[in-house]
Amino acid sequence: MTKINLLTKKERTVLDAIKKSMTEQGSSPSVRQILELVNQTGLNIKSVGSIFTYLKSLETKGYIKRIAGKDIVLNDQHDSHFMTIPVLGTANAGSPTFFAEENVEGTLKVSKRLIKNDSIFAIKVSGTSMNKSMINHKKVENGDYVLIDPDYKQYQDNDRVLVVVDGLATIKTFKKIDEQTIGLFPESTDQIHQPIYLTPEDNFVMNGKIVDVFKSFSPSFA
Repeated sequence: MTKINLLTKKERTVLDAIKKSMTEQGSSPSVRQILELVNQTGLNIKSVGSIFTYLKSLETKGYIKRIAGKDIVLNDQHDSHFMTIPVLGTANAGSPTFFAEENVEGTLKVSKRLIKNDSIFAIKVSGTSMNKSMINHKKVENGDYVLIDPDYKQYQDNDRVLVVVDGLATIKTFKKIDEQTIGLFPESTDQIHQPIYLTPEDNFVMNGKIVDVFKSFSPSFA
C-alpha cells in the first residue's frame, strides 16, 4: 500500500540536529557536525555523503535552503509567524485517478496559527466531487490546496479525508457504515460522483484529515 510520509525518521533526525546546532551555536552547522549530532542520537550514518543526501531531500521538501551549497537556512527562520508547507502532488476530488506518490511540486507559506504540528502538508485538489463541502467556511473546489494532518488517526463521521485506494489518491467525506465497512462520500453539485465503499480486504490507506483550504493560491517553486 502507498502512504504519503512527509519526513522519514532519518530526515527528521537530521532536521532536528540542524535546529539544535543553530540554537546552541547561532550559526549553520557543517555537514560533519550534523553527522556527529545525528550519530549521537543512536543512528549509525557512516558518511557525510549520506548527510548530503538528507539535506537535498529536506531542501526539496521545503524545510531548508542551502546557500552556495554550504550554509543552511531554515525556511521559516526569517519570519517567525509563518512556516513553509510542502505541496505533495495532487489528489482527485472524484474517483481515485492520481497516483499518490510523494511529488513535491512547491511550497505554501502558512501562518503558524493554522498549523498544529510540523507534519502538515498540502495537496492540490483536482475535480468537483467535494465542491459543496465546507472547511473553515471555505469550499473545497477544483484547483484549491488543502492542508492535510497525517497524524490524525481517530476518524469520525463527516471528517474530510485524504485516502489512497489501490495506490491512487482521493479526497472524500468519511463515514463508518458498520464494523467492517467505511464509506467515502462525495459532496458535490455534480450528480455523477458516487460513494466508495471499503472493507479491510481492500487495498487502501487513510493518509490524514483535511484541516484547512487555501483558495486561489499558487505554490512557490525552488
